[in-house]
Amino acid sequence: MVEVDKKIKEYFFSQDGLTRGVQLSKGLDRLKFGFYVDFELEVLFDHLSDAKHEAQRIRQPVPVQLGPDSDFLYNCHSNGRKGGYNFHLSRADVNIFISTRSDFMNTPNVWVDIGSSSCWAPGYDRVITNVAKLCRLYTGKIIKSSVSEVHLCVDCIGLPIEQLDISTFDKWITRANKFNSYFNRSKFSGISLDQQGGFLQETGVVIGQGDICLRVYDKVFEILKNGSKKSLFASVWGVNEFDDHPVTRVEYQLRKTVLKQFSIKSLPSLFKKLSSLWSYCTYDWSRLSSSFFDRQNRHQDRAKIHPWWELIHSIDWNTTDICTRKKPLAQKDKTQLRSMMGGCALNLAAINRVDLNDIDQIKECLLNEIEDWVSLISKKKDKETGFTELQQKMQKKMIEVWPYGVSAEVHGPNASDSGDIRFDESYIKYDEFHHDLNLLIYETSKEKSNLNV
Repeated sequence: MVEVDKKIKEYFFSQDGLTRGVQLSKGLDRLKFGFYVDFELEVLFDHLSDAKHEAQRIRQPVPVQLGPDSDFLYNCHSNGRKGGYNFHLSRADVNIFISTRSDFMNTPNVWVDIGSSSCWAPGYDRVITNVAKLCRLYTGKIIKSSVSEVHLCVDCIGLPIEQLDISTFDKWITRANKFNSYFNRSKFSGISLDQQGGFLQETGVVIGQGDICLRVYDKVFEILKNGSKKSLFASVWGVNEFDDHPVTRVEYQLRKTVLKQFSIKSLPSLFKKLSSLWSYCTYDWSRLSSSFFDRQNRHQDRAKIHPWWELIHSIDWNTTDICTRKKPLAQKDKTQLRSMMGGCALNLAAINRVDLNDIDQIKECLLNEIEDWVSLISKKKDKETGFTELQQKMQKKMIEVWPYGVSAEVHGPNASDSGDIRFDESYIKYDEFHHDLNLLIYETSKEKSNLNV
């Protein structure tokens, strides 16, 4: 093992290795977000309604031109999406769902899923800009944005995954509670760490369904199962063919619950905190040691970090804001609420003339009142969203009580939790796109665009 580590260190840190060895490529590999849009007119809805009816008639998506150039050409599908989204537009692996509901400030009425290919080309920034332009073209004012999921990844071009010796849990210091390694026959293809159970299959590689998940895998092997990505990643990596060199990918998936714990609730806040997110993920949440260590002790922070992982951790995403992960705390006082509820319930018992000396009768009366109220509002359903009044009220209260999400951090077996978080304190000028995006989201359109497109 010592010899392997020595070779790896020379491979990455010698001048010769930096010149002719591994090249790094970083980026977003998936992004899910929502816009809260105030549409002054319903012209877009009328246009999409006609296209949707045509798609239903011929039972397949129909092309629809929504603007003056090719950036506004989409496929309109015959159905929408649960949650009250009436319309579904797609373009390559970008999916846009649009709702006609009026209560757009509670839930985003434009929801966008940018897939892997489109994140790289034409790029997630251009997709976001095009969706924002589409909204503004049809008298939509973007009030705010939200982020549901993001995948941060780094590709090590020229590095075979087999050289890293990462297939066993014994070298990983992590807060994950699940570890998996994968082989294609005898060939090692990757590992995954996730913080909750459950898996789904995506492009031939298993992905954890937890709120935070790490995958380290053979990217070339994954692309073999998805022919459409071959030329794309050959271009991204600057090679003639996608399999000219081995490529090891490190990819983190973070979902809304975790993002809220970092106070990331909008696209601008996400793009300002990428460096801090990466630093947390690659050190506090998971890191690779250069040798086996004793999980039973409380000194895992003293374990020597693998030279390759030091390189991964040091990658700079050119953002400035520092963030910390806050463990979720209820924003309401349970004891106080219970006293308030009890006082209101006793008023109902008094109205029903319950015997004050019969405790069982009082309890039964209070339970019956709660049961009747729950039954009543659970029968009322909103036709636009499909949710009952009970679900809507519960959702509102969950947001009030748990603004950073309800899932607490789950630590791996005997994992060390030092409480200290390290960050790369490199301050680099804020990227122009993210500045423009910030302006775009909050800018009020002063002129009405020509809608006869």
